[in-house]
Amino acid sequence: MNNVIRVVIRITHPWAGTLLLICFLVGLTLSASVIAPELRSSQQAFPAAAFIPATTGRHFYVTYATYTSGTAPTACSAGYHMASVWEILDMSDLAYDYNQPDAKTVADSGFGPPSNWYGWVRTGNDASSDSTAGTGNCRNWSSVSPSDYGSAVSLAKNWQTASGHIPGWDAASFTCDSAKPVWCVGDFHKTYLPLILK
Repeated sequence: MNNVIRVVIRITHPWAGTLLLICFLVGLTLSASVIAPELRSSQQAFPAAAFIPATTGRHFYVTYATYTSGTAPTACSAGYHMASVWEILDMSDLAYDYNQPDAKTVADSGFGPPSNWYGWVRTGNDASSDSTAGTGNCRNWSSVSPSDYGSAVSLAKNWQTASGHIPGWDAASFTCDSAKPVWCVGDFHKTYLPLILK
């Protein structure tokens, strides 16, 4: 046998109905605006006041602050992780989070990333201390030794090469005791809290 609970709301003042409707709409708006990003890194917790991009998809930024290689893997905000160069190499499907509080912007970056701002980036290689850009990764970001090297990339400051092509990225290696910005990337999907729990 099903039990039915009936709730009757009797409104005796003309303004009470309007007030009740406003409260309901405000509550509905607040519950629908709570958005949680899909965390790609299990190393990061999602704090209550984390930055949430306004659009879905893959987002990236380079930090304004600098980090030694040992702290680079944890430099990115919640929902982002330290980028592999292969995740950000092709920017055609990426959105730069210029309004992310930790992101670097410059006078003419507009809505895009800054150029000539080298940031640590994962290489996709085994642990290495090699001085070759694209190979060295400060022994998988565990070394801060001045005799070990890690890789960093920057969007090219000078576009024109001898043949007139725009190369895009510049790569360099730096000693692991150097403090550099970090390239961060994350995939975000809007998840609205259900209004009715089943």
